[in-house]
Amino acid sequence: MLTSLFDALGRAVARRPLTTVAVWFVLASAGLLAATTGVGGPDLLDRAGVAAPSAPGSDSAAADAVLDAAAPHDSSVSLVVRGVDPADPAVATAMSALSAGIADLDGVATVVNPYVLDGGPANPAARDLVSADDDGFVTYVLLKEDQHDGAADGAGAADDTVLHDAVVQRLEAVPAALRRDAGAGAAAASGLVTSSGLVGDAVRAQARDDLWTGVLVALPAAFVVAALALGGLLAAAVPFAAALAALGTGLGALYLLSYLPSQAVGVDVSVPAVVAMLTTAVTLGNGLFLTARFREELVALSGLAAEAPLLRRRRRDGVVVEAVARATATAGRAVTLSALALVAATAGLLVLSPGVVLGAGTGTLVAAVLALLATVTLLPALLALTGRRLARRGTLGQVTTSVLGQRYRAARARAAHPRRVVARFVRRRRWIVAAGCLVVLLGLAALALALQVRATSALELLPDDAEQRRFVEVLAVSYPASEGAELTVLARAAPADVGPLAAEIAGLDGVSRTDEPRALGPAGGSGTPTAYSVAGVHTGSADATSRQAQDVVHAVRGLEAPYEVLVTGRAATQADLAGTLARGWPAAVAVAAVTALLVLLATGSATVAAAAVVSGGLTLGAALGALVVAFQWGALTLPLRVTSVGGIEANVLATVTALAFGLGCGHTLLVTSRVAELRAAGTPDAEAVRRGLHRSGRSVLAAVLMVVVVCAAFLAGGGLAIKETGFAVAVAALADLLVLALLWPTALAVLGRRAWWRPRAQRPARLS
Repeated sequence: MLTSLFDALGRAVARRPLTTVAVWFVLASAGLLAATTGVGGPDLLDRAGVAAPSAPGSDSAAADAVLDAAAPHDSSVSLVVRGVDPADPAVATAMSALSAGIADLDGVATVVNPYVLDGGPANPAARDLVSADDDGFVTYVLLKEDQHDGAADGAGAADDTVLHDAVVQRLEAVPAALRRDAGAGAAAASGLVTSSGLVGDAVRAQARDDLWTGVLVALPAAFVVAALALGGLLAAAVPFAAALAALGTGLGALYLLSYLPSQAVGVDVSVPAVVAMLTTAVTLGNGLFLTARFREELVALSGLAAEAPLLRRRRRDGVVVEAVARATATAGRAVTLSALALVAATAGLLVLSPGVVLGAGTGTLVAAVLALLATVTLLPALLALTGRRLARRGTLGQVTTSVLGQRYRAARARAAHPRRVVARFVRRRRWIVAAGCLVVLLGLAALALALQVRATSALELLPDDAEQRRFVEVLAVSYPASEGAELTVLARAAPADVGPLAAEIAGLDGVSRTDEPRALGPAGGSGTPTAYSVAGVHTGSADATSRQAQDVVHAVRGLEAPYEVLVTGRAATQADLAGTLARGWPAAVAVAAVTALLVLLATGSATVAAAAVVSGGLTLGAALGALVVAFQWGALTLPLRVTSVGGIEANVLATVTALAFGLGCGHTLLVTSRVAELRAAGTPDAEAVRRGLHRSGRSVLAAVLMVVVVCAAFLAGGGLAIKETGFAVAVAALADLLVLALLWPTALAVLGRRAWWRPRAQRPARLS
């Protein structure tokens, strides 16, 4: 039944190709225009969120909500000045005038630096505002309540942005003013300015650079690979055009999703680059597979060899329509079931906590669906328009034959012998080959056991040389007193009643000291406001999310108290994120079951279905293991110009898990579908395996290589999240190459007829 449906789809598209192409052109153009220009408003990346990681419903999320409700909504802009003598009277005079000018701005609540205090830097209260090396100072400008960094909407937001930008401009001019007015004491003055608005702008700018750098590097490289795989520029242009349409439509869909409430779907700044990478790679890979099958059917129906000249192109040729229909009914059906395996894997992310991966899951799901739709609708239309010309030898093939001539053929002849030797070894040493592949894959998968989930801040996702990141590093080194407590404990009780609990926490292993409990004030949003007390917990660890800090979180939560106790902080958020992801195992089981069902529909074999799930698991394990070595342990951080954060960001982990498993199972389904098709036509098992792998193997391996090339191209960006995602998916595709080229053929040969076992009640699969 599926075969007849896809046959009908192929015929319908082939008979009206211009309509299909026109619809896709309008969708892709409108989507790309909206995403890049915003149609007069903010574009896609301006609308994307830069939210701190959270696990809604968790202990840390509840504590954060209480703190947000109780704290005043003031924002601030900060300046660190270096290369000055804070005690120089000329510096004090100049800074007093500059501080007064900033304080006079309408909307500024107060200015805090050593020079607004009596006695200046000599005042004991200014100790934390002067650098530890006495070569600089810090200034904080607090904006009045409701003066946000452009975060709100409407006219008020515009006023807030104007004030914020004015303060930033004044602070950025401070070092130059000191060099001009303070003389020798400030001759080397320099400064760094930061605020939540500037951090968000920096993260969005980096995400925009990652997106377009990746696209501009990936597209030319992908076109070259497609041209080499299909042997012609025209043949390569067909899947390339489909990929461009899927890319533009996918970015447009994300733009529409950005208008939904962030509580429903949060489009994070890293999602557009992931969507671009996925739509391009999957559409091109599947397009290679379908285009190769169309050419095969076209040659067979025309009764000509691929090298024979064709007189002319005929758009509505019945042979072309039949070739499109057959390719869609066979390869298109296999591509659809393969893509649905990826859709199922990405859809599994949607059942997890919204603050963890819902936005990433929605984005990858949109990309997977659009890649599928472009492959089974737009690509057949483009093939129909191209017609019989694809049956001819491509330009590359003609140039290779005519220019290289005898040298090329001689080189191929010399290379044939090593290939025959390798093939003969694989056939005769099947168990050795299988064992070797398993050792490599399981070895990488074993490394994944050391993976740590990381609650990465937005600043840590920026390149090492980003100004906003350098501000935090300077503050941590030169102003150690500015570092707050690693953990915050909230207790629903008066400070006096919380004192014994604070003393007990101070005695825990890994705790250096606790702050005196203080009243937080009214909080909550409904009912009678509840008074909370808050106390900071210091672990003394340089890493706020270290294992030591997480152990303290668990220890504090294990203490008994006669009132509600909540713990937050980056270590607490990280522990809650890890717990949320771990509780998602039912979704993982459901994804595996759906994937097995899809493979069963495609091949009719329960054994192959189970093996495909195992294959996807091996691919996933290899990708996560490589991710641990490269980024968590820092093996590739130097050549990739990033800094290890000691773990893998939660969104990256969830996205890579879905993509690696879905692509691994999907590629196994593709390479096996042709074997199942031949078996259903009456070909003996051994011959079906040999012919099926030979006919589909090259196009499937080219599709997998396409994923590697596109994902590797996104490593050219500077952001940590897209580098981790691109690297992990590329490694997963390389693991697929190992599985499909060596392990899978060996497994089919060893299993023999047992590879095609199916339940007795199941009817034989009918593919034609």
